[in-house]
Amino acid sequence: MGFCCDGFGWGGWMGAGGGWIGMILSVALFAGVLALLALAVVWFAQQSRRTMPTSETARDPDPLEIARRRLAAGEITVPEFEEIRNRLRS
Repeated sequence: MGFCCDGFGWGGWMGAGGGWIGMILSVALFAGVLALLALAVVWFAQQSRRTMPTSETARDPDPLEIARRRLAAGEITVPEFEEIRNRLRS
């Protein structure tokens, strides 16, 4: 045949001179490492986004919304809620 090691080039198919199969496997391995690296970057970005406060959660809550929640939870009565609402509007 003229080639060493059953036609796969010097060093066999997994060696340094792996021929076409070695080149294809090297490219596939490199692509796999890049894909894992990209997934790691996306995962870390999502984790940091979950732990960092956003502008929505960082600002002070609306007092009227707090009163609505207290009314819904039964902590205040309807007349107390209306009094709070009237004070906040004026």
